[in-house]
Amino acid sequence: MLKTRMLLCALGLGATSPLCAAETIQVEKQTNAQLQEALIAAPDDAVVEFRGQSKTKAEWRSEWQAAHKPPDPAKIKAMAEERRAKFEAVAKALEDKQETAIAKENATVDAEFEALKAR
Repeated sequence: MLKTRMLLCALGLGATSPLCAAETIQVEKQTNAQLQEALIAAPDDAVVEFRGQSKTKAEWRSEWQAAHKPPDPAKIKAMAEERRAKFEAVAKALEDKQETAIAKENATVDAEFEALKAR
């Protein structure tokens, strides 16, 4: 009976006492080093205020992870192949243009040389 009364008394005190909430971490008011320490030490249910929005650390983390998903390796490989193909096409076009210019200049020089030789 005494244990029951003590339990009810403890529950009553716990329910009527004000809840002790952790301080809100205000991002704009801290330096990068202070913010990093505060975020590392804070539990997942700690409230973080950033640009007027107050969310828990876990909510901020889930939003950030959703927005910054790592790219798909298959897409990265396809993009690399596409860039390599574009580069090779541009390089080939440049090489062809240079060879054409060299051939024209060689033809001009050969014609001048033959004209000088014929004199």
